[in-house]
Amino acid sequence: MGDFEKLGLFYLGRPVDSATGTTQPEPFLLDSRDLATHAVCVGMTGSGKTGLCLSMLEEAAIDGVPVIAIDPKGDVGNVMLSFPALDAASFAPWVSADEAARAGLTVEAFAEREATKWRDGLAGWGQDGARITRMREAAEFAVYTPGSKAGTPLSVLSSLAAPPPAVRDDDEVLGDRVSSLVAALLGLLGIDADPLTSRDHILLSTIVRDAWADGRDVALGALIQQIQQPAITRLGVMELESFYPQKERFVLATRLNNLLASPGFAAWLDGEPLDIGRLLYNAAGKPRVSIISISHLDDAERMFVVSLILGEIVAWMRMQSGTTSLRALIYMDEVFGFLPPVANPPSKRPLLTLFKQARAFGVGVCLATQNPVDLDYKALSNAGTWFIGRLQTDRDRARLLDGLEGAGGGTMDRAAAEAAITGLGKRRFLVHNVHRAAPVEIETRWCLSYLRGPLTREDLKRLARPLGQVLPPAPAATAVNQPSAPTHTASVARPLLAPEIPQFFDGAGSSSAIWMPTLYGAARVTFADAKRGVDESRLVAVTVPIDPSTVVIDWDTGAPTDLRPEDLLAEAPETGSFGPLPAQAQQARAFVKWARDFDRWAGRTQRLTLFRHPGLSVVSQVDEDERDFRIRLASLAREARDATVDKMRTKFASKLRTAAEKVRRAEMALGKEQQDVSQHRVQAGLSVASTIGSVMLGAIFGRRGGLTAGTIGKASTSAKGMMRGAKEAEDVKRAEQNLASAHEALATLEREMESAVAAVDSTSVVTDALETLTVAPKRGGINVQVVALVWTARVPA
Repeated sequence: MGDFEKLGLFYLGRPVDSATGTTQPEPFLLDSRDLATHAVCVGMTGSGKTGLCLSMLEEAAIDGVPVIAIDPKGDVGNVMLSFPALDAASFAPWVSADEAARAGLTVEAFAEREATKWRDGLAGWGQDGARITRMREAAEFAVYTPGSKAGTPLSVLSSLAAPPPAVRDDDEVLGDRVSSLVAALLGLLGIDADPLTSRDHILLSTIVRDAWADGRDVALGALIQQIQQPAITRLGVMELESFYPQKERFVLATRLNNLLASPGFAAWLDGEPLDIGRLLYNAAGKPRVSIISISHLDDAERMFVVSLILGEIVAWMRMQSGTTSLRALIYMDEVFGFLPPVANPPSKRPLLTLFKQARAFGVGVCLATQNPVDLDYKALSNAGTWFIGRLQTDRDRARLLDGLEGAGGGTMDRAAAEAAITGLGKRRFLVHNVHRAAPVEIETRWCLSYLRGPLTREDLKRLARPLGQVLPPAPAATAVNQPSAPTHTASVARPLLAPEIPQFFDGAGSSSAIWMPTLYGAARVTFADAKRGVDESRLVAVTVPIDPSTVVIDWDTGAPTDLRPEDLLAEAPETGSFGPLPAQAQQARAFVKWARDFDRWAGRTQRLTLFRHPGLSVVSQVDEDERDFRIRLASLAREARDATVDKMRTKFASKLRTAAEKVRRAEMALGKEQQDVSQHRVQAGLSVASTIGSVMLGAIFGRRGGLTAGTIGKASTSAKGMMRGAKEAEDVKRAEQNLASAHEALATLEREMESAVAAVDSTSVVTDALETLTVAPKRGGINVQVVALVWTARVPA
């Protein structure tokens, strides 16, 4: 592994020496936690922006951080084109035949050239096919195409289903989700609706919110009917007809009906449901990189999809616990039009919410654009990291710098930043990070993925077959269990039963319904285990069909039901006829026995199943399935990893400072010795020259041999100086050796630290074996609430 494979650090490139413009050998590593304060990437076409952002997604996948990437242009799908073999056969299906023809090569020869180019490019950045394999093993990749079957279809209109109780119970979260949905739906109709002034928005929001608050899904057909005949009579203090007359409501209903009746509308209902948790993790809890491709949609449809997805992300986010680590990364490849400085499209509100609140939940947002002018920089004031690439015009550069200064994103020397941005070349970016002391210029690394350009619908179809991993269908909401209709359905009059026999009715019937008998049992079961932190009480309810052939009631054959005792109707409906009732069910003592049997059955069968990770000593929560538990474990392990790494680096910090100080002193000592040698050489040279000069002058003016006591003394001094010079040369060698030893000691210490850090691993929790713990009901914890005859309506076929 390269020296860039460090936990929690994203390898994005190498720093560039601003003075010489040369790329330095050490890697540029971005702490993944910096992305929790969000990032913005700006650069013109050809700047290398796509490569940088895809590298970021690749690093997230390697580090086990799940990603949702919204792809308006079709470029992000390139992250699916990663080939560990790096051979021509892998590249051949994806190279451009037109580019091959322009190069005068066959497709096969061009594929070989591209494969060689990618192998060499990766090698130049210390990467290879093994790193690609590591990335693909660390995460699952899929591309979704809402409104189309080109990739994996995504049913965005599943968001009309009632949200979970955790969302319904939070007025603010519910309001945001309703507002995002309604704004997106109206945008799809071409209606630019302000939530405070638009009658359309206010009416639809009221209808949807009332339904969701009651736990009811909203079907578009029913929504059209409720627009015409809503259950409400007032909006605020005004009568509905005064606020929004029926004739005008009919226009809105007609537009919505036209959408529903359009030939292509069915595609919005196909595919996997829009479930953020399922987009981020698969059924086994493995991180996913889910690409939402919307390049095939028109502008209104794109706004509709983006607004719904962002609204769902906000709702999902608010149900998570807080964390300081990066839990998930949300990336948008081109934000132009979705976050403008003045207008308020449906996508803007959830984006603002994410930038203001997502950090606390460990959700990072990265937005990219090639248009820095039409961008709400005030909204982006919470972005902690900016990647600034080559820009097309002076106006673009000026607007970007104005925005950065206005956003207050750390200290910035405008003149220096402008000079640096102006001189940027391809794949060169200025990184302005509030977590670093000063901006740094980098050259981005070679992408692991093959950058072949925007993917077409045909490309997505080919890609979906081998790589798109369709998840199993989402579990349907548990419905009230209806036992299968008995064979004996001959209708009879309602039997007369003793008042001691408890009997109830499940809902209202109809004139054609036959009321069939079932045995219903409900008990409140309490589980307690102080050691594991369990104190849970839950309702257990089952139904057992009975008919004239029933002799023995076996509660093991019962089917769970959501029917609660308080939902049972005590009064008999006036409509419908009744199925036959076995003789046993007409005896009060039978119900006493069945109640005792139900009590024993509940004590024997009801158990809480919990999971425990032996290494972390963490136990799952009640009703937390294995998938969700593994996802939580991954988050806890990442937090623990980051804390441990910080602690280790702090532990080594003083030793590293001491070693670095020894290097500094060794460098100073070497510099002094080298300076002394240089000075002595100059002095010795001058002394020798002076001696020779004196001898020559003496000869010229008639002195014997030119030699005098003075010249002999000078010659002796020169000889001694040369001897000292030789000694000082030895001192220089020793100083060089001392410096080399100091450098080696520092390097050894750094290797020890990185080795200790590398030993910290948080990735195995996804696949580690879990222990299964079973909690039985506590003593006296079975409280039978009711065992009764319940009549259930059946409509004959």
